[in-house]
Amino acid sequence: MREIFHRYDYILLFIALFLAYTTVSNINFPSGDVAPASFMPESLILHQNLYFDYVPPILSNPDYTYAFTMVQGHRVSLFPVVTGVLVTPIYAASHQMSLALSTPLETTDVYVLAKVSAAAIAATAGVLVFAVGKRLFNRKVALATALIFAFATSTWSISSQALWQQGTVELLLVLLIWLVMRNEETGWWGYSVLLGIVSGLFVFNRPPDAILLIPVIVWMVWQHRQQLPGYAAGAVLGGFPFFWYNYSVFGNLFGGYSANLQFFILNTDFISHYLGLLIAPNIGLLVFCPVLVLSLFGYLRVYRDRTRPLRLFLLLFGPAVLLQILLYSFFGLWSSSAAYCFGPRFLTGCVPVLCLYTGFFLDCFFPGDTGAGSDPAGSWKRQAVTLIVGGLVAVSVVIQFIGVFFYPWYMVKTMNDERAWDISDSIIVQSLAWGPFSIEGIEWLAPPPLHPLVLFRFSPLNYGYG
Repeated sequence: MREIFHRYDYILLFIALFLAYTTVSNINFPSGDVAPASFMPESLILHQNLYFDYVPPILSNPDYTYAFTMVQGHRVSLFPVVTGVLVTPIYAASHQMSLALSTPLETTDVYVLAKVSAAAIAATAGVLVFAVGKRLFNRKVALATALIFAFATSTWSISSQALWQQGTVELLLVLLIWLVMRNEETGWWGYSVLLGIVSGLFVFNRPPDAILLIPVIVWMVWQHRQQLPGYAAGAVLGGFPFFWYNYSVFGNLFGGYSANLQFFILNTDFISHYLGLLIAPNIGLLVFCPVLVLSLFGYLRVYRDRTRPLRLFLLLFGPAVLLQILLYSFFGLWSSSAAYCFGPRFLTGCVPVLCLYTGFFLDCFFPGDTGAGSDPAGSWKRQAVTLIVGGLVAVSVVIQFIGVFFYPWYMVKTMNDERAWDISDSIIVQSLAWGPFSIEGIEWLAPPPLHPLVLFRFSPLNYGYG
């Protein structure tokens, strides 16, 4: 069994994560923010454009109409289109299956397709975290890091649940790190071009998170100047189609997202916002993913051993993450990151890096036979650390479990600055209190038109499958 896992570890891990992510208690669009990306593949497949002029039924819901706007006589997405374009092949495969089985897809099937696509993105990101981890740690620590990323962070409760931009940010970010590592190992010019392509996609997928691209650019300029032409060419190749779309439709670089600039306010409130994004009861990253506290100690470990090139590269992400949090702390709607989702959506994009830092901490105290780390304080200290780490992981997984299965049934999904800090109105506690008594069933989804495998059914559900 161990030999089989070692040989097919990436495939088996993807399957396990995908199956876990497609197990749900409820399925719908949690927010209008994800509606355009969820229906955009339908526009591309059925109408060969990025417009919503065919008026999908979703537009009749007043809760979602804000996500679409009329420009030059066409109804278009107010949000970046990268995620919707990237998942189109999944939708196309489902459409081809539907034609082969003579089973037309219904509107509700798009809900399922969006969920399956989000699960595929999150599962792929988890596999890449494992791939990066194997280049930094022993196999056990690499797997532990990947599983923490997959189930102890908002990757599970946010990224895998719907087509939020943050899920794509996670995937592209860890892909960038993997490509940098492959470039260091081989020096093949093609990796610099691929880095550029992914960088272009990264910028236009979610412009505010482009801050996380700074370490990659600094590294290329600092260590690989001779590869800059290839990197620049790739960036143009990856980003130009989306730049052209934004410019031709909206007349600016970042399309409908440019309207958000008005919400960035320079005042002293950023201090409380900064702290809130980390520790506020209803939005704080460290509240919903307490295991990531270990990332701070892991970063210090990286700093002590910064002579190794890959560790020096990862060290650059520390200031970038702090800058990302600072940027969002100036955003007047900072607390909206926890509206209609379970916790710290704005900071979910940086989770892969924080999990890798957590992996460095684990590698320090739980080294394998490779000699990748050491246990300087003896077995008693290792036992104490094991207890603490185990507790943090367990609490984090339970919180994420609540978010995945119980939060969808909690009725109060709005968020404001006051509620973000209101510990007496914790959405974690409220979801736990509300959800178990509201769940109608648990389903294991499959891409339409295939029927889902029903694991448990407490009362009849109707997702459009008859």
